[in-house]
Amino acid sequence: MVPPRRHRLRRIALAAAAATTALSATFVTSQAWSAPAAASSSASSKVGPLVGAAPPSSAALRSLRSLSAPTRRAAAEQAVEEVEAPTAAPVEPTAPVEPTAPVEGKRLLVLGGNGYVGSQVARLAVDRGWSVTSLSRRGQKPDDGPLGLFADARLDKVRWVAGDATDPATIQALMAEHDAAVHAIGLLFDANSGLANLNLIVSGSGSVPTETSTYDRITRLTAFNVIEAAQAKSEVFKFPWEPEPAPTPVLFVSAAEAGWPDVSLGPEVETNLAPDWLKEYLKAKRAVEAKIQSTPAQIRPVIVRPSLIWSWDKWDVLPIIPIFNLLNAIGVPFVDKTVTVFTLSKALMAGLENDDVSGVQRFDKMEELEARFDAA
Repeated sequence: MVPPRRHRLRRIALAAAAATTALSATFVTSQAWSAPAAASSSASSKVGPLVGAAPPSSAALRSLRSLSAPTRRAAAEQAVEEVEAPTAAPVEPTAPVEPTAPVEGKRLLVLGGNGYVGSQVARLAVDRGWSVTSLSRRGQKPDDGPLGLFADARLDKVRWVAGDATDPATIQALMAEHDAAVHAIGLLFDANSGLANLNLIVSGSGSVPTETSTYDRITRLTAFNVIEAAQAKSEVFKFPWEPEPAPTPVLFVSAAEAGWPDVSLGPEVETNLAPDWLKEYLKAKRAVEAKIQSTPAQIRPVIVRPSLIWSWDKWDVLPIIPIFNLLNAIGVPFVDKTVTVFTLSKALMAGLENDDVSGVQRFDKMEELEARFDAA
């Protein structure tokens, strides 16, 4: 028999689980469905709720407030990363750019480089001397926003490529010319979720998935294409006296909830409280996590599992950040502390540049990697 006090604590924990899962169902990690990141970076969110990211200047805020709601909405549209296959899938830049000249060993492919997370990774990679290529459906640089508030010359050095990430041949061709890859594409409500129209709210561009926009295609298939292309890079012919090629770094943006089976009460929350669409979302994330870790001789996997991702300009998610951070601080095991987009992107870069980093990285490891990046 469960002791009375322990039984009461368990009931409290499950009540918190119900509330948190409802919040997760609305705000669960979606690295590609957000407002654009500010050009300047910030410190980590280590010091409690809403602490750790430099707020926008008062002048910038006044400028934004003076704009009409439709104008503010238009400013966010470019931040949404959509990976539905276009009518054609050319692997060509869509506009003249001045990409950084390729340097052997420092050529990075970012799937979703014009999204919320991907664009910040691209900025940091350019700072570190990487030659960066972004693959997305539109192949366009993120918009500078109203009054040019989000303009960033670093993104002019990225090669912007339009293509279909669900097409293996497209990914094979791009991976053949790159030394590492970051997968930062996804969608929150897929075509089978029954909630596709909610993307009009959670998507900065009001994009609604088509009937082929499923978690399996957009998350699993695109990531599998990258993984298999990276595996193929190590299968080229070499003479017996030549050294084995180093594993290709492949970095994947997963979700904190993908780790529910490994934490206390996590399985119960998922089984009893998570909606069906969230279970399918996590199924796709876990399939990628399993495959990316299956061939360590060929791939060095770095899997980041953020909870909510935020920055001061991401107004839609700011109200919920303190709740997640508080629940984590008081010890609710299935709720991870949130991370800023700057912490996440720096963690990805530290994972890319340090060969000793491998496997799953939760929020505490991401904060450590951020510090390592800053110290380098």
